[in-house]
Amino acid sequence: MFTGFFSKSSIYALEFDDSAGSLVLLANNTVSSSDPKWIALDAQKRNIYATTTGGFHSYSLNRTDFSLNLESAISNPNESCSNSNFITASHVEPYPVYGVPYTTGCDALAMHVDDSGSISGIFGNLTYNADCGIHGLALSADGNFVYSAADAGNAVWAHGVDAHADTVTELQYIAAPSSSNPRHLAVHPNSAFVFVVYEEACQLAVFRRDEMTGTLLDTNITYPLIPASFTNTSSYWADEVTILDTTVTPRYLIAATRSHDETKKGYVTAFSLDPETGAIVEQLFITETTGSGGNANSVSVATYNEDYFAITDSGDDFIEVWRIDGASASPVAHLDLDGQPANVVWFN
Repeated sequence: MFTGFFSKSSIYALEFDDSAGSLVLLANNTVSSSDPKWIALDAQKRNIYATTTGGFHSYSLNRTDFSLNLESAISNPNESCSNSNFITASHVEPYPVYGVPYTTGCDALAMHVDDSGSISGIFGNLTYNADCGIHGLALSADGNFVYSAADAGNAVWAHGVDAHADTVTELQYIAAPSSSNPRHLAVHPNSAFVFVVYEEACQLAVFRRDEMTGTLLDTNITYPLIPASFTNTSSYWADEVTILDTTVTPRYLIAATRSHDETKKGYVTAFSLDPETGAIVEQLFITETTGSGGNANSVSVATYNEDYFAITDSGDDFIEVWRIDGASASPVAHLDLDGQPANVVWFN
């Protein structure tokens, strides 16, 4: 797996051994990005894309020693939109990449890649209201729609994209309930549902998706991301939601919440999913993490075995791999780091 950092210009390659229960450092890649906090892996697993101050970088991946080489750098045309924060890559040809700064009034960028998978240029902008600051993006399985979570501006957006024709179309703006603050999203690979983390409300919201039009319907169904007995949600802030993005129907949806208080733990939760519809069947558990989470309690499902997921802790500088066992989960491997890890992408 690979991870970027909030606090250093590095992308690390790590190895998890599920037999030995070990997590070790394979390669420490110093990169050109300034704090490459969020990273994404392309569909062919030949390139890593990273956020950087003012834009986005593309690194080719050496599969022998897991070293990285800078191949291209894309600057945001709007110099006031320098806080590049999130990046994701389509798994459908022509494999466009989408990146966004977390600054109000800034667009997300739709970017082409060349034959090698390196980012080659901007072909479109995903536009929002002037008061919106986008924190997370998620793509439909067919690559035709992009969903955006406006942490600032309290909304969810839908855009249609045709990367072959270089067109981007604004489809929908949905105001979230007061004091929700959508942060990140996950689209079920059968495209029936979009799941949205409400950061301030510490909830997971369920949206039903029209596969033809790409538009969303808020079902008004939410699930708690902290124990139901807690009344002071302001002590916590929900972070991430993840789902296995493959042709295999996923069994789990994983979400995580951080604590504002470094002396208190964060929480991680899992939901079981209906194998045919993708709907949530039940919330399996809400379990304390081993750290507060700091700025990030990002979770990422292992692509080779859905029973495992990685979780970062930028407050205490470590990554853990957890294993789901029925209605519970616990860490099986831990690695202390010398920086604040942001998110993890799995390479298998």
